[in-house]
Amino acid sequence: MDFTEIASQGIRQALELASGSNHLLGFNQFVEIALYHTEFGYYRSQRERVGRSSETDFFTANSLKESLRPVLLEASIGLLKKSGLDPAKTDWVEIGAEPGSALLTGVANPFASAQAIRLGEPITLEGDLVVFSNELFDAQPFNSVIYRERTWLERMIEVSDSGLRIVERPPISPKVTSLLDSLPSPAPEGYIVDLPTGSRVLIDQIIQQPWKGIFIALDYGKTWQAITHDSPQGTARAYQHHRQSPNLLENIGQQDLTCHICWDWMEEALCQNRFQSIDLESQESFVLKKAPDFVRSVFESDSGISDPLKGTLRQLIHPSLMGQKFQSLSAIRTEPVSRSQSA
Repeated sequence: MDFTEIASQGIRQALELASGSNHLLGFNQFVEIALYHTEFGYYRSQRERVGRSSETDFFTANSLKESLRPVLLEASIGLLKKSGLDPAKTDWVEIGAEPGSALLTGVANPFASAQAIRLGEPITLEGDLVVFSNELFDAQPFNSVIYRERTWLERMIEVSDSGLRIVERPPISPKVTSLLDSLPSPAPEGYIVDLPTGSRVLIDQIIQQPWKGIFIALDYGKTWQAITHDSPQGTARAYQHHRQSPNLLENIGQQDLTCHICWDWMEEALCQNRFQSIDLESQESFVLKKAPDFVRSVFESDSGISDPLKGTLRQLIHPSLMGQKFQSLSAIRTEPVSRSQSA
């Protein structure tokens, strides 16, 4: 029996145990197990997930370190100056880094220190920080609802001897019931909303800790209006070997599961936790506005059109590549929340 078969059995046993006597799992429970099961979850495996090879599953901006690193250094220093903080007395923390792919680990930089926290690892933040993440929030558990016959139903996973299937039930998850009043009604029959509840839990965990400084997140998401009115099939997708699939129940633990985050929720969380200068923009805009010196130096150089650095920078900012597909959310906090508030 190879590891894939062992992992499949392990995931199946974990799902059966979590489903309990009613044999039902909320989408968030299912995604949590599929991605973060301690032994067989997708993000717990030691294999390479990010890159362009046929063995990897997806490609991110972190794969373009030659350009992304100087972009973030210039942007971070500029935002720190705006906040009145000294880079030399500020620690850099990257959350969600893949093994061996952290941007600043082992690289000369102007910060007091550089730390990387892997997906699923405990997050402890304190002091003066730059907190950076790339495609972290879209990798969190989510719930899902569907509109049927003039009411919203919760989409759940039924675990039975014959396998897994998606079923529709009156909402029972507290996170879903708390959002029902914010969902449109009436809605088109069969309209699906994938609720990025895990991303809101995570950002609260990050920003309610006693630190101040700069928050920068590169990710892909939509406004609440777009999620609830312009995405009738929902936004949840599976990725494996650079192929997108709507079937989340296949190859559990072997494929990535993701959904678009809600930028309105993210901005609201920052605003409620003393962040200012909150700026949501396309990745193209972020690079061009917040790292103009680096962009100018690359494109005004005499290195020629085939220069690899020009190529990676172009991928980051070109509208048809990563420039508009991804967005940036940045913010500044000059006073941390107190320990009592963060408890």
